[in-house]
Amino acid sequence: MSTWGVTYAGDRSAESDASGGFEGTDPAGLPALCAQLNRLSEASSSAIPRDIDECFEGEADRLSIPCSDVTVTALDLDAQYRVTTPTELPDGEYLLRCRSRSGASAHGPTSYLRFPGPASVKPAGEEFVVSFWEPTTVTVGGSSGNRAGPGRITIEPTPSGLATGLTHLAAAHHTTAPVRSHPSFRAHPPLLELGSETSVPSAVAAETPETGIEFLVPPELDRLFVAAPLAYYLGATVEVTDCDAPVLRADDPSIRYEFDDLPGFQHQCAQLLRRAFFLDCQARRVAPDRASSAGLQQLPIDLDALCQLDPAARLEQCLSLSERNLDALLPDWHLSTYAKPTPGRITCLPFLLDRLSLVYLPRATELDQDELLEQTLSDAYTARGETATSGVLKPELQAGQLHAWLAPGTPIHAFKPLPKAYHNRGKYRHRSNDQLQVGVVLNDDAMCEEHQIVSDIYEERAADLPIDVTIQSRLDRAELAATFEAKNDFVHYIGHCEDGGLRCTDGTLDVAEIEESNTQTFFLNACGSYDQGLSLVERGSIAGGVTFKKVLDQQAAKVGTAFARLLVHGFSIERALQLARRRIMMGKDYAVVGDGTYALLPSPKQPAVVKIAETGERYTVSCEMLTAQSNGDRYDLPFDGREILNGDTLEKTVSGAELREVLAAKSLPVIYDGDFHWSEELVEEL
Repeated sequence: MSTWGVTYAGDRSAESDASGGFEGTDPAGLPALCAQLNRLSEASSSAIPRDIDECFEGEADRLSIPCSDVTVTALDLDAQYRVTTPTELPDGEYLLRCRSRSGASAHGPTSYLRFPGPASVKPAGEEFVVSFWEPTTVTVGGSSGNRAGPGRITIEPTPSGLATGLTHLAAAHHTTAPVRSHPSFRAHPPLLELGSETSVPSAVAAETPETGIEFLVPPELDRLFVAAPLAYYLGATVEVTDCDAPVLRADDPSIRYEFDDLPGFQHQCAQLLRRAFFLDCQARRVAPDRASSAGLQQLPIDLDALCQLDPAARLEQCLSLSERNLDALLPDWHLSTYAKPTPGRITCLPFLLDRLSLVYLPRATELDQDELLEQTLSDAYTARGETATSGVLKPELQAGQLHAWLAPGTPIHAFKPLPKAYHNRGKYRHRSNDQLQVGVVLNDDAMCEEHQIVSDIYEERAADLPIDVTIQSRLDRAELAATFEAKNDFVHYIGHCEDGGLRCTDGTLDVAEIEESNTQTFFLNACGSYDQGLSLVERGSIAGGVTFKKVLDQQAAKVGTAFARLLVHGFSIERALQLARRRIMMGKDYAVVGDGTYALLPSPKQPAVVKIAETGERYTVSCEMLTAQSNGDRYDLPFDGREILNGDTLEKTVSGAELREVLAAKSLPVIYDGDFHWSEELVEEL
C-alpha cells in the first residue's frame, strides 16, 4: 500500500472504476488525478522537481483538479505565479501545485502536475481544469506533508562550526532563481546538532547551492546569528575571518559590500534581506499575472532581465538601487526574533530560518513598579526556569509584525519561545490523525458561558473540517494530567490557576510533574497561567496562550471565544491571541509561550485583517495580509480581488452601503474603533 492509497494496477483508462486500483481518497487530489489518466504507469520521482512520495505518468487531454487554489511554475524560466482567471500557457514546461483544501496540518498533502504547453488553466468552482490541444503525456506526484527534513548537520559549537552549518542550511532551497522567494520553493533547512567535530552529510552537501557569494564574518557567535537569515536566503558561503566588520563579496560580477560592525550590522542585514527578497518576489512573476507597483516601475530596473540573472548578479542589481526609494516599497516583514547567541540556541536557527525570521540581538529595559502597572502586569509575577531570576522586560522591537524573545527574561509585546518548543515541532511531524483532536476542559462552573460558546465554535467548525471535539468538566488532577498526556492537537482549559498549578476538583496540578505532554498546542485561560504554559512546552508541547496575572471571568470569556474562532480558521497561535486580546481593556495580560508562529490548520486562503475608520460619512478601510508561515506568498484582497504580497496593506475609502455589503459577504476579523469584531457581526452595528 502506498502512502496515498494509490496502488499501480497496470494500464488503465480514464473511465475505469477507481476502486480497482485506488484505495481511499486524498484531499489534495492525487488519486483523482491518476484516475483521469490513460495508460497509467509509475514514474521516477525525479520527474517532479520537488520533495514527493509518489509519482505516476499517463496521458490526458483534460484534467479536473479538486482544489480551489493553485500555483503554476514556468520551469523554463523558473518563475511562478498564481492562477486566478482563465489563463493560456504558451509552449514551455510547467509545474502546477495544488494544496489540500482541508488538511489538518499547516504542512499538509500537496499534489503536483507536470505538463508541456500549450495548455489552458482555468478555475471552475472548487476545481481547476487543465486542457490540452491534443492527448498529452503528463506526470503527477504528491507529497504527504510528513517527509522529514533534508538531513542533520553536526557542528562544533564554535564560530567556525556554525559558519559551516549556515553555509549548508541553504540546501533547503529548491532553486536559486527569484522563485525561491515563494514559500513552496523552500523546504525546511537541515537541523543542526552539536558535536565534537563538524560533519556534513553528503546528501546535504550535494543540495547546497553554489551561488558565488561569500559572507565573511568575524569569529563571534553574535555576528553569525545576525548574519544567518541573509546568508541562508542568498545561499552564501559563510566563512569566519579576522576582518574588522562583515563583508559580502563575489568575483563574477565583482561585489564587495562592507557592513558596519554591531549594532548597525543587524539593521543592515535585515534591510538587505528585505530588499533582495522583495525584488525576487517581483521578478519571479511571469505574464499574464505580473503587475508591478507604480513605485517599482520608477526604479531603474528591468524585471524581465533580472529574472534571468544568477544570484550574484541579482545581488549586484539590488545593491545598485537607491536604498531610500526601494525601502519605501517594502511590505511589512512578518517576524523578528531577538536571540541571545549561545551554543545552546544554535540548534534553534534552522527553525527560525524556516520561517525566514529576521534575527536581532536582544535589548530591553526592565519595567519598574509604575510601568508594570501601566502594562497591566502583576508586580508579584515571576516566571519559572530560564526566567526565574529575570524581571519583566520591555524589548526594543525592530522590523516585524510578530516578535519572538529567544532570550532570558519575561517579555511584553513578544512571544516567549523556548529551544524545546522548536524541537517539539519535529515530534509531531509524523503524527497522522484522521481528525484534529481538540479537548475543551471546564474546571470552574462560574465560567460555563465561555465553555458553551467555545464548545459550539469547535463543533461548528467540525462540520467543515475533520475535527473531533471532546468536552470535559470538573476534572481531578489525574484526569487533567491524562488529558495533556493524551495525543491531543489542542486543549482549551477554562478554569483557575494557583501557585501550585491548575485548579482541579481534588487540588492543583503542576504540569511540570506530568510524564510527557503529547498535546501540541493549548490555551490555559486561567489566572496567572504563564508558569504552567512554560512547563507544558518543556514537557513536550509546541505553543500555547497563557495569562500573566488574574483576569476577570467575563474578560477571559471574551478572549477565549475569539481565540478559539481564529485558531480554527487557520491563524497562528500568536496572531490569534494578538487579535483576540483586543476584545478587552486588559489585553496585555495575555501572552504566548512556545513557538507562536505555529498553526494547527493551513493559513486561510485570504488571511486578511481589516481595519476600519470613519471619515465623515464614508469609511477608510485598510486590508492587511500577514501570516507567519508563508512570507513571499500573494493573496486576493477581500474587497476587489486584487493580489498583494504577504505583509502589504492596501487602503480604500468606501461608502457605508459598500462596506456593509463586503462585510456581510465574508467572515473576516475586523478592527473597528480599536476593538476586535467578526465582519458579519459588525454589519449589524454599522
